[in-house]
Amino acid sequence: MVTNQDFPLANGKDNPLIEDEIDLKQLFSSLYRNKKLIGKFSLFGLILSSLIAFSSKEVWKGDFQIVIDSSSRNKTFGFGQSIAKFIGSETQGLGLETEVGILESPSVLLNIFEFVKAQKELKNKSSTQKLRFTNWKNGSLDIELEKNTSILNISYIDTDKELILPVLKKISSKYQEYSGKNKLRDIELAMNFYKNQIDIYTNKSFNSLKEAQQYAISQDLSLLDGDADIDTEIPNSINIEKIRIEAANKIRAIDQQLLQIKELTVNPDQIMYVASTIPSLTELSNKLKTIDSDLSRFRLTFQEDDEKIQNLIEERVFRIDLLKRQVKGFLIAKRNDAQARLKAAERPEGVLIKYRQLLGDAKKDKSTLNKLKDEYRLVLLEKARSQDPWELITTPTLLPDPIAPRKKRYLALGLLGGALLGSSAALIYEKRKDIIFSTNEIESLVKYPLLAELSVNQKSWIEPLGLLISGPLSDTDGNIALIPIGEIPESALIKLNQNLEQFIKNRQIKLTKDITEATKYANLIIVTALGVTKRREVLETSKKLLWQKKPVIGVLALNQINSKT
Repeated sequence: MVTNQDFPLANGKDNPLIEDEIDLKQLFSSLYRNKKLIGKFSLFGLILSSLIAFSSKEVWKGDFQIVIDSSSRNKTFGFGQSIAKFIGSETQGLGLETEVGILESPSVLLNIFEFVKAQKELKNKSSTQKLRFTNWKNGSLDIELEKNTSILNISYIDTDKELILPVLKKISSKYQEYSGKNKLRDIELAMNFYKNQIDIYTNKSFNSLKEAQQYAISQDLSLLDGDADIDTEIPNSINIEKIRIEAANKIRAIDQQLLQIKELTVNPDQIMYVASTIPSLTELSNKLKTIDSDLSRFRLTFQEDDEKIQNLIEERVFRIDLLKRQVKGFLIAKRNDAQARLKAAERPEGVLIKYRQLLGDAKKDKSTLNKLKDEYRLVLLEKARSQDPWELITTPTLLPDPIAPRKKRYLALGLLGGALLGSSAALIYEKRKDIIFSTNEIESLVKYPLLAELSVNQKSWIEPLGLLISGPLSDTDGNIALIPIGEIPESALIKLNQNLEQFIKNRQIKLTKDITEATKYANLIIVTALGVTKRREVLETSKKLLWQKKPVIGVLALNQINSKT
């Protein structure tokens, strides 16, 4: 007797490549068997996609390109850094991606969106209240930066062909307007800033100057040297510092002159020189010069002891002594006057220091005010300067053909989708039928060896049955029971029985579906039919045989079973 273990399987199950190949073959075979079903689904998908393609509205597209020149906003032609900080301050440091984000925002495109809504309501006579800006932007507008450039590509799609160009032109105008808008905004902010600061420093400069002036008047002061521009604001004042210095210098000069006069006893000519520098003593000095001239003239004619010469000498000595006393008195009077002026110029400690501080504050406020006015004029010049908008590389253009629906693509997708759906339906259908179509499925369901696969349409089974008799059945004894599983045609079973009887004449062959009756025989062979036998039937029969603990030689598989067999 031969057991199941006597027939080791050599069908290549342990090879994953063979298993994958077998699975693919089974898949294709299954699809081929249900080609009509797949064809119906494919036809349905083709028809449905055709209806969609030819009934959908045409979608039109337009586009244009613009160069984002963010650097131009920060250019200030010859202006100071303080103004440059105001002009372009909002856009300094903005990257191109940030710029694109702003251009996509409602702050720039909201007016365009409202225009589109108004046009659609006017043409379609329908409400667009449910249309939202985000949905419109994401669905109709495409704004993207060209890689490694500052070129911005803008495209717009819509089912309304006549709406494409107006929308694109409005967008291009809005972008060009935006290119100078931020700079104008910065200029307005700078103007407001300078106006406010000029008002503040006008009052501040006036108050600080007024305080310095009032303090100068109360202390009998005037402005110091080097502040001539501020000195004009405080007229009719006395320069204390100048008076003090001049008086001190004059006292020192007079003291020096008095010292010289004291030492002029031996040199009358020097006293005459000093007297000549004093306007009030000019007449006396001239009279003395006349006497000297007469003496020189008389000495040419007369002797030294002549009366005329002696009289002139006495008069000369008298007048020199008189001139000396008058010069000394004049200098003493001038010195007293200078001392009085020096005394009058003296002020309490800290008065001049405070006055200097007040003058310094007034000067700083005045200087700041003048600088603010100058910078305000530069801002006005910058505002008047024309600003070039962003450059359009291409003007808004409408594509000549609609971009959707693409009918060929729709038809191809419909056909492909129908085929995939039909294939899925075919596989599900075969799965539900539970019918075995390949010997691999049989081998995966039972542990019995596959003895042979016999084609019903084959004229002669001599070769496969001969191999079976000389192989697995050669070592067996006793009668044989054939157990058919499923609704196998009677003609196929009779043909199998008759062919076996031709090879095995000394043993009885019984064809029966009754498991109990079959177990009475020494050798059991299961008979299946591909395309007829179901998996569930094979499993149930295998389970019953397992309960009977009867050895099974193997499985015969009949192929190409049809209604004519």
